[in-house]
Amino acid sequence: MKKGCLIIILGFAALIIYGLFTAFDPEYDYAEIKQNIGGTLICSSVYNADHHDWEYEISYKYKTDQGSLIDIGYGTYYTREWNKNEQLLKFNNWIILKTGGRFRTDKVIIGNLKTKNWAEYAFTPEKIEKDSLWQTLKISSLLDACCPEAFIDTISNGQIELHYKFRTSYTIADEYDQRKIYYRIKNSTGQPILTKIE
Repeated sequence: MKKGCLIIILGFAALIIYGLFTAFDPEYDYAEIKQNIGGTLICSSVYNADHHDWEYEISYKYKTDQGSLIDIGYGTYYTREWNKNEQLLKFNNWIILKTGGRFRTDKVIIGNLKTKNWAEYAFTPEKIEKDSLWQTLKISSLLDACCPEAFIDTISNGQIELHYKFRTSYTIADEYDQRKIYYRIKNSTGQPILTKIE
């Protein structure tokens, strides 16, 4: 009886030790998302976590209705869930994918199916505040203070609307300001251009 109990206890101990050593191993996932514009977005993700943070790294490919497979690029959902619901959007000759960027930001990947060239634009605090329109408005912010956020609200007819949250005080932890930021996708290049700040 004692020997049996010891075996059970050792078995449980082995499972706990195994769990501790594998708790932060990468987890892999795969999704095929039917697209409203036709075709399928094929997503391969890797989930990584440590004691403090976690993220999903996703690789995107687009399978057209004709069977062509196009590499689009990568996205990152940092300390956010990946909901496996991305939809490609069309604007004139451009295809737009909204996805997560690094450290509390979103980004878009924009491409042309004919040329199969894709470029990404990350809406980082640094890019927003280096823009001449932001600098002209002389908005007071602390770019080096934790933790600004720039997330896309909507993309419609070539316009990208996002909200930007930024710190305004080093001493008061929750003192933030926010702005609505508007970008327009330039039809000739596919590049988002900052057009308005509210």
